[in-house]
Amino acid sequence: MRSYSSISTRDFMWNNLTGTIPKEIGHITSLRLLLLNGNKLSGSLPDELGNLTNMNRLQLDENQLSGSVPESLANMINVRHLHMNNNSFTGQVPSKLSNLSNLMHLQLDNNNFSGNGIPSTYENLPRLVKLSLRNCSLQGAIPDLNSIPSRKYLDLSWNQFTGSIPSNNLSTNMTTVDLSHYKLNGSIPRGGIYPYLQRL
Repeated sequence: MRSYSSISTRDFMWNNLTGTIPKEIGHITSLRLLLLNGNKLSGSLPDELGNLTNMNRLQLDENQLSGSVPESLANMINVRHLHMNNNSFTGQVPSKLSNLSNLMHLQLDNNNFSGNGIPSTYENLPRLVKLSLRNCSLQGAIPDLNSIPSRKYLDLSWNQFTGSIPSNNLSTNMTTVDLSHYKLNGSIPRGGIYPYLQRL
């Protein structure tokens, strides 16, 4: 793999690629941008993706990927964008992703996760701007994620959450909050000023 040691970008978007993602891709540790969205890739994600510690943006959306999201992705300490929506991932939403202190966008919409919903440790993601878990078969209570000062976009719609709406005020930077299509109780938090809010 010596000849690939300086590659920083691989863009294979919308190429009708089939098959699985090879584990050998984890040897290209110089990769900062890997765009595989819009293909027909299947199978599970290789644990070796976690070796890509220089990764800034990983886009795997719009494929036919399945299995659990590997916890090894938590080793991508420089990643800012994780887009894995519109696949068939199962299992738990991985709590170890809360170790990604540089993560800004986490998109996992339209997958088949199970269990107790969103890990409460996601409140430890200091730079998270966008969290989108629309239509992921998630259950349980919504954790209080209002301690994330940079968050602007939250979409948890079309899940199976129950209980109360978190009582703390939203981030004043919020532009979008979508908690539609399930039954929650309680009231919308009051007392905050949300000058950028466009959708609630």
